[in-house]
Amino acid sequence: MHVPDRRDREVAQRYFTPFIPHFTHCEHVVEVASGQGFFLEQMKQAGIQATGLELDEALCEGMQARDLNVIQGDLFRYLEEYEGPLYDGCMASHIVEHFMPAQVEQMLAGLHRVSKPGAVLVILTPNIANLRRAAGDFWRDPTHVRPYPVSALSKLLRRTGWQEESSGEHTDRQFSLKRKITYALRNALMGRYWGGDDLYVIARRKG
Repeated sequence: MHVPDRRDREVAQRYFTPFIPHFTHCEHVVEVASGQGFFLEQMKQAGIQATGLELDEALCEGMQARDLNVIQGDLFRYLEEYEGPLYDGCMASHIVEHFMPAQVEQMLAGLHRVSKPGAVLVILTPNIANLRRAAGDFWRDPTHVRPYPVSALSKLLRRTGWQEESSGEHTDRQFSLKRKITYALRNALMGRYWGGDDLYVIARRKG
């Protein structure tokens, strides 16, 4: 069983906090690939019912020990077979890059199936346009299959009944003024290759 340390939790809280308001009015949220359960913790703190899906047994045991609601198993099977109350919020953080496009489309279609009309979906994934990511960070994880720019995710969302509302860059790192100036100069000279580490897309389920 993995018990997250304090620093892990603080970094994750800083990372997810900007997206919590999108779920404020939700009654029941589902998160695919919950990992260590940091997003589920923030949902619990906000008083929002949330269910996590996670394949890894040890990670599930760690979340259950912290009284988080998580289901161990294959997310595709769960989304295909689920017959419970529909969700009005979905989180997919750092999972699409582990799948080929057909699998991502299958996942998005599955989330559409288990969600209410108007449900919100937040997707987070590495930003391959960031030179640090492209030059090595992304490919250090052998389970990463391919990156997904916003344009690719937008197409997959449209094909599975989701309407994109907004997108952009995101990072949990806190830069000094000197670092911000350095990155701004690099972007001005080389193009925008030192932006946020990650990308986000926020979408709504069409009726």
